Amino acid sequence: MKRFLIHLLIILPCLAVAQNDITDDIIVDQIERMLENDDNAEEIDFTDLIENYWTIFENKININNEEELNQLIELHLVNVFIIENINAYRKNFGDITMIDELSFIEGIDEMTINIIKPLICFEKPHENEKFRVKNLLKYGKHQTIFQVEQCFNEKEGYKEDKYLGSPRKMLLRYSFTSRDKLELGFAMEKDAGEKNILDFVSFHCVVHDLEFVKTLALGDYQLAFGQGVTMGSGMAFAASGGSLLRKSKKIRASKSANEARYLRGVATTLNYRKFDLTIFYSNKKADANVSVVDSLGEPLVVTSLQQTGLHCTESELADRHAITQQLFGGNISYRNSNFQIGYTVHKTLLSCELSPDPRLYNTFYFRGRTLVNQGVDFYYVLRKIAFYGEAAISDNKAPAALIGTTIQPAGYIDFTVLYRYYDKKNQNFYSNAFASGSPRNEKGLYLSTSITFAPRWRLIATADFPQSDWVKTSAYAPSRAQDYNLQVEHQINSKSLFFIHLRYKDKEKNGPSENTYMRSIIHDRKMSLRFHVTYPVGSDYILKNRVELTTNKDVPKNGTCYLIYQDILYNPENRPYSFAFRYALFDSPKGAVYAYENDILNSFSIGSLYHKGMRLYLLGKVKLRWGIAINAKIGCTIYSDVNEIGSGLEKIEGNVRTEGKIQIIWKM
Repeated sequence: MKRFLIHLLIILPCLAVAQNDITDDIIVDQIERMLENDDNAEEIDFTDLIENYWTIFENKININNEEELNQLIELHLVNVFIIENINAYRKNFGDITMIDELSFIEGIDEMTINIIKPLICFEKPHENEKFRVKNLLKYGKHQTIFQVEQCFNEKEGYKEDKYLGSPRKMLLRYSFTSRDKLELGFAMEKDAGEKNILDFVSFHCVVHDLEFVKTLALGDYQLAFGQGVTMGSGMAFAASGGSLLRKSKKIRASKSANEARYLRGVATTLNYRKFDLTIFYSNKKADANVSVVDSLGEPLVVTSLQQTGLHCTESELADRHAITQQLFGGNISYRNSNFQIGYTVHKTLLSCELSPDPRLYNTFYFRGRTLVNQGVDFYYVLRKIAFYGEAAISDNKAPAALIGTTIQPAGYIDFTVLYRYYDKKNQNFYSNAFASGSPRNEKGLYLSTSITFAPRWRLIATADFPQSDWVKTSAYAPSRAQDYNLQVEHQINSKSLFFIHLRYKDKEKNGPSENTYMRSIIHDRKMSLRFHVTYPVGSDYILKNRVELTTNKDVPKNGTCYLIYQDILYNPENRPYSFAFRYALFDSPKGAVYAYENDILNSFSIGSLYHKGMRLYLLGKVKLRWGIAINAKIGCTIYSDVNEIGSGLEKIEGNVRTEGKIQIIWKM
């Protein structure tokens, strides 16, 4: 093991990852906010979001294709008015052929151009191009990825032989894409501790623009309609100011190895003039906690559906594929240039009864085998104002709805107001609508503004006031929260960005008492200040610095947390190698501080840093011949105030945790 680490440390300075750092910083900022907002953030797999971002990064958005252009809205890199202005420009002057043309479009400043530049291309639309196998092969791109990652410390689960498999996590993925016409691929994954080397197998085939068939998906896919209240099977990026309007693709290939957030079956969108009809069917096995079985050992009742996708222990393996989950339904929508209205209905069928253990917080959770959801969504975009919303209902007559508007009185300023109401009785397995946590048992008002008050300067301010009328796992009684954010960004040049982010959040949560009869709600008041800067040094180096301070008040063990890190990215021009290095210091006596880490392609890594110590990692990439590239990463966290890391089967003796990853990519 020591020899392996030494060799890796020698090789890594010759490796690296080349990306657009300003765009990455904005995407990362959104994900970090999502982590900070969710009480169960560490249990959520965000790889779906990173996968979507990398898919766009690898397969550029054609700015002359309206459907593709809407993906920039999904990433919250531009607002809907910019998209409308681009479409109006193309209508008046023809297709855009170069980056300089964007500066003539209203609402697009130099800051916006630098952000979207690495994600766009200027091809002519391919809508009228016939779907021919010859063309698909001619323009097709192959990519194969094999990666292995492992924690080098021995965890308690392996010492006690509780974990059934090896500590290595392995992934094999193949994808074929041909322009915007065909996406085809598969993925095979084994998590650390799992015995079965093919624990999860995924396959997708998505065809676009096949005569009147707008999209046809076979295998694993994602669905998104309207604002995600009725149906949003995957994850959606959170906004950091600006419009919350969604204009996503209705059907999208599921390419990640996320074992919970996908559908498996067939889906298609048919187009006739201004009408789209989408129909879908999914039939997949899902993990569930079985409580009652029949005489043959088949599940009769399950208490919960598992989301982790881990099958490391005997009990987790027993829950694997315990239940069959079917979903079928459809969506019909009418759309013209600036207006859309749609209706969605779907039915979920479970192969056995779902009956959660009775707790006060889950009084209104779904119980049974069948569930029907339906809803109506719309958006209407005028020149300077956008209205959007969605109203849904589950078959117990409980509603869920949101309505919002974004106003842009001038090209340098916009205001957003959004109200959502998700009834405590509303039940839906597939919803990813805007919320402070999950879109259930919540109502609240969200306000935001984005102001470009000087060239390359932008101010973003948000305020959110969520409240719950029923108890939650984090609050024994109805609760409220206030969340204020203020961020100032300055883009010094095309490679330099800095922002200062001030946040104050006051939420009601459970008190520390373990006595059932003495439980109380307390205020958790948290204020944080984050300073982040990205800047080049010479032509080959980019440095990133962050300083973050967080203060907790009015909760037990009040304290101040800090995080300081230095990133060094080396990316020489016309060289097949580059690298990224981080050195971080942290002190977090209460909870965790989160810091996104550069990682190997299509992977997601957030450092959840507890206690006190330092974090280091080295990441790199080298391009070889024949389209082969090698990515590798080694990371080490050293704690100064603990003698063991983690708990339960994940516990590690000592104060040092080391992990490594290596990835081989073959492109043709």
